[in-house]
Amino acid sequence: MAKKRDKLRESRPVGRLFYIFASLYLRPPLFRFFKLIPQNTAIIPTRGAGILVASHVNFFDPIWIYDVLERPIYFMATEELFRGTILSFVVRLFGAFPIRKKAGDFQSVKNMFTVIKAGGLIGIYPEGVRTWDGTNAPLIPTIARIIRLTKVPVYSCRIEGGYLHFPRWADKWRPIRPRLIFEQLYTPDTIPATDEQILSEIAAAIRIRDYELPIDASTERVAGLAAGIDRLIYRCPSCQSLETLEAVEPLSTNLVECRSCFACWKVDLGSRLTEVDEDERAVGEAQTAAAVYRRIRSFPLKPIAASPLSLQEGEKLFLASRPHFLYREKQFPDLRLIGFGRAFLTDRRFIFHGRLERMGRMSLVVPLEQIDSLSVEPGNKLHFMYRGHLYRIPIRNESALKWYDYLQQLVEKRKAGK
Repeated sequence: MAKKRDKLRESRPVGRLFYIFASLYLRPPLFRFFKLIPQNTAIIPTRGAGILVASHVNFFDPIWIYDVLERPIYFMATEELFRGTILSFVVRLFGAFPIRKKAGDFQSVKNMFTVIKAGGLIGIYPEGVRTWDGTNAPLIPTIARIIRLTKVPVYSCRIEGGYLHFPRWADKWRPIRPRLIFEQLYTPDTIPATDEQILSEIAAAIRIRDYELPIDASTERVAGLAAGIDRLIYRCPSCQSLETLEAVEPLSTNLVECRSCFACWKVDLGSRLTEVDEDERAVGEAQTAAAVYRRIRSFPLKPIAASPLSLQEGEKLFLASRPHFLYREKQFPDLRLIGFGRAFLTDRRFIFHGRLERMGRMSLVVPLEQIDSLSVEPGNKLHFMYRGHLYRIPIRNESALKWYDYLQQLVEKRKAGK
């Protein structure tokens, strides 16, 4: 069983016939549909081992990179994409192989060295996550050590306009053309000796600059720009209330309003929010979605006054979810449904109370200091590791980012003994 599981996580070479088919029949329509603007693609050789580091700004950016280069790229992709039979088959055809985020995954590192030894080009997102707010996340430190060990050419791809094209929180794409800019960072002989310098230079090479881009005012008549902003701005910037923002109907107004204090903001094509009055006149300066998100993250966490749980002495409840499904993975890639119910987050525990048909009631109680890793996967699925098992909760009708942020802050405090 272990050998079969390891085989499912192995990298596979891209078939020559499939690559020819994709180049002839898939590449041209995708290029025209997304209106891609590639720059300096000739810097990437058509053969030979190498590593390509890129900013992860859009769900489609691996496809964009694959589309504009004249060779296969073996992307390290979240293992969530390899659970479904059809999707797993498709992404494997393109050479992608799974990696478990924020957890030790030696098989993915082994796959990477196998591909490089065979002369392939590895695609890596050094931040490990797709941006929510249009800014860069901290880089994974092991990337620098991998670059020094492999001693192959390193290239970068900075994507401009990719975040504004389709923000992670949004319900629809925007008419902004992504620009893919390629550069060579290192030859085998110019790789810096220190991890710190490598990480610093990679961070500069893939820095997201979407908020600095000029936006054509003539294209700003786009409806639905505020739809989904509550997934990112899950607390009201004015009254600090939780989950009270909602897009104003009709969506063509591009307004989002707080149900609690009735403060209102207009969202523009550049993902900026401007507070407006009842006549939609600006009453403040426009702020990027990233700036507003940083502000709400700085708010102190407010405990829920009336708790539906029996809490321990001195314990405080901070979040209570709507009904969701809970899955557990014992062996990759099989996830088993283990309950349907509500999740609760206190300053000491993550709790899930529910039931499963024909099996009666179930309960999962996880001390926060025993949560090993945490991430939000495509489709707003909250993942965490506990006692060697992966748990997944698909978040519906509320912000998955809210759960991630609250969990992250409370877990860090708990592990620090605060």
